[in-house]
Amino acid sequence: MSMLTISNDALEYIKTHNKPIYLELFQVITCCIDLRESPSVRLGQPHDPENYTLEKIQGIIVYIPHDLPEIPLTITLSHFFCFKKLGIEGWHLA
Repeated sequence: MSMLTISNDALEYIKTHNKPIYLELFQVITCCIDLRESPSVRLGQPHDPENYTLEKIQGIIVYIPHDLPEIPLTITLSHFFCFKKLGIEGWHLA
């Protein structure tokens, strides 16, 4: 079970699209230490569902990458003029 929650405004936004969501992890950047940027949140299904675990969170179907760290994360909704975008809170470069 993941430690993922969805904020109320993000939940309403996702419900209006009537689609599942998935978290897309970026590649680890190796320099002096290993870093990974915050995952992006996308509407729909991933192209490689075999790399995800399917969970129902707050009534929403969520594809969670197998290698997502076990840390508390919240899916949020940000606004920029009339544009809306799903994002993640609680991510620290990991």
